[in-house]
Amino acid sequence: MATSSGKENSKKAVLILGHGSKAEGANETLREVAACVKERGGYGFVLPAFLQLAYPNINEAIGMMVEKGYTDITVMPYFLYLGLHVKDDIPAELDEARKRHPGLKVTMARCLGFDGRLIDVTVDRIEEASGKKAPAIFPFDQHPIEKESFRIISSELDESAFDALRLPVIKRVIHTTADFEFKDILKFSPGSVEAGIEAIKAGRGIITDVKMVESGITKGRLKPFGVTVRCFSSDADITAAAAEAGTTKTAASMRKAVPYLEGSIAAIGNAPTALTELLKIVREGGPRPALIVGVPVGFVGAVESKAELLGSGLTFITASGRKGGSTVAVAIVNALLIEAGQMALK
Repeated sequence: MATSSGKENSKKAVLILGHGSKAEGANETLREVAACVKERGGYGFVLPAFLQLAYPNINEAIGMMVEKGYTDITVMPYFLYLGLHVKDDIPAELDEARKRHPGLKVTMARCLGFDGRLIDVTVDRIEEASGKKAPAIFPFDQHPIEKESFRIISSELDESAFDALRLPVIKRVIHTTADFEFKDILKFSPGSVEAGIEAIKAGRGIITDVKMVESGITKGRLKPFGVTVRCFSSDADITAAAAEAGTTKTAASMRKAVPYLEGSIAAIGNAPTALTELLKIVREGGPRPALIVGVPVGFVGAVESKAELLGSGLTFITASGRKGGSTVAVAIVNALLIEAGQMALK
């Protein structure tokens, strides 16, 4: 593995590590935590991982980060107590990772432990159970850093150039990427934001091309609407299906998603082949998503697939050119969820 000798050139990433459970729903909380940490910004690449019983494990997650060129990883054990897992098991796993990847810097943060802020959460839960305090319906509270970030964005952006529905989407993408070029390259078909919000309010599903997009969508914002996020690209049968069809796993996953596509939101942030295959499905007379968030990133096929989407006559949000990515797709969907939730409270 090639690593940088200069500290200023190291690529930093964060691994949020939980125990893992056979009950898949139990693992969603950790994925939501990782997505929120990523959305706060400033931490580079953020990935959830599990000590056991769920994907990815520590070895797999660190391998993903190394493949992406990250050389400086902070591991945050999302454990309450300083038990054997935190004291012995995790440090042993990290020692093995250092041996497998010479030159890799891995730093382990403290577990949650005792913190006065957790007492506030504990008291909130007790009061909710006793009926003294109603549980929050939609999680909209902004962290002070996030709030300040959006203030800075507003100060540097001519907000009058955008309508009231598109502006929150553009601002959240800029917040996620720190790239103001998205104000110019994000493209919206007529009624696209409205279509996405209505699909959410109707409880329609969300289909993603990769697990990173699925994991990044804030689950707490889905629950009030009963919206389910599905991603099939890592399913065991998809590898065989892709080989048989001579295509990519993400493209094959769009075929598997056909029963769920009608009226859904299709969020594609990584794979141009997934977007191309989705458009092919629609051209063949297949189901039509209510909204396609098509922002695949890269140098091969990304520009072409998004150009095809622009001319498809479908309802879409996309980004012209090479830019995009899973974090952009996540930001767009989360912006739609926030808007849908705020409308529901009015």
